[in-house]
Amino acid sequence: MTELVVFTYDWVPPPPRGLVRDLRVRWALEEAGLPYRVESTPFKDRPASHLDHQPFNQVPWLTDGDVSIFESGAILLYLGERSEALMPRDSMGRAAVMEWVFAALNSVEMATVPWVMFQFLGMPKEGPHWSWLDGFVQLRLQRLEAVLAAREWLVGA
Repeated sequence: MTELVVFTYDWVPPPPRGLVRDLRVRWALEEAGLPYRVESTPFKDRPASHLDHQPFNQVPWLTDGDVSIFESGAILLYLGERSEALMPRDSMGRAAVMEWVFAALNSVEMATVPWVMFQFLGMPKEGPHWSWLDGFVQLRLQRLEAVLAAREWLVGA
């Protein structure tokens, strides 16, 4: 078995500290019980080789021997292929995991990113734009909550 290595920044600015996307990858690795190590890459003065692994000059990326994969959702699906704890082997279970990974990234996260940015930037919480955005986020979370109210997990036991 090759060694899994998660690459993250050597420094994260205070606002997103603890909330960056390598958390998802580390959590999945822990849930799956897959051995891994974390290596850092410079936040400032990033080497040109960074772009070989992550063309948008971001983190995380994961290496698994000769495989280098970026984007946290893609990494999660890749790890799911390696662990039945993350992704069942039956087609219905696999489909359910894939749809919820994409829902998290596209339906939930995309709604919350502007809301979070408003928070970080200290923008006033008033006016039609804020009300609309806040309502949109609340609606997404309410719909997710309704699904979770009927079961303990989104997918699986």
